[in-house]
Amino acid sequence: MFANKELCKRCGACAAECPYDLIVEDKEGFPKLRPAAKKTCIACGHCVAVCPTAALTLPDMKAVTPELTPDQCGQVARQLKIAPEQADQFLRSRRSVRTYKNKPVDKDTLVELLEVARFAPSAKNGQPAQWIVTSSAEVTQELVSHVVHYMSLNNVFPGVIKNWKKGVDKICHHAPHVAIAHASEDGFHPAEDCALAAAYLELAAHARGVGACWAGFLMEAAEGCHALRERLQIPEGHGVHAALMLGYPKFRYARIPRRRAVVVRWLD
Repeated sequence: MFANKELCKRCGACAAECPYDLIVEDKEGFPKLRPAAKKTCIACGHCVAVCPTAALTLPDMKAVTPELTPDQCGQVARQLKIAPEQADQFLRSRRSVRTYKNKPVDKDTLVELLEVARFAPSAKNGQPAQWIVTSSAEVTQELVSHVVHYMSLNNVFPGVIKNWKKGVDKICHHAPHVAIAHASEDGFHPAEDCALAAAYLELAAHARGVGACWAGFLMEAAEGCHALRERLQIPEGHGVHAALMLGYPKFRYARIPRRRAVVVRWLD
């Protein structure tokens, strides 16, 4: 770590926020990295992001990340901070959308969603989620056809199969796109990491007026259907841990449904 001594206030915020206690003081009280950082640092960037004076630079840690400097970090814009009641309504108003307009989401918007999903928390900052996104409704329906065939072979969900034969898609609900997250099973918590990334993507979609819903049937089929995995080009040793339908909602929700009361037990 390089600390610009002309800018550093020696406030200790970087050391306090390091998840692995890798930052200590030098003889002058300025922050420096412990030798263990070479093996232990997960390049989370907390130290650089929390510094109030932009005094820190994090070096390349065995190619985990390139050198991280303050000017490479996005600035937190205080004017964009939302009030708690705004955040509460935003989160509570999210719905699982299953009826979509016959209108694709432009690629720039899809890229924006994926960019937000990159910032989801992950075990040891592994960021393992990799994405496959269908470019059109035609490609999405091709994937659905593989799922239906897989169901037929395994004699499950006859109602879904019957609807498909009638031209009704009960798997991806005629969504124009589906976003599929996969990751190596060798990671620390690939399923949880992909699920968190998908949750971030879903909320980013909600903020842009794009509807989303988890595609559970497709997820399950992608674990056992060779033809589907081959079409998706899932790498060997990777599991499919999330799948989201994406598209513009056909209907607008005007109200927020009730939910069960929270179940909590306080420990004293």
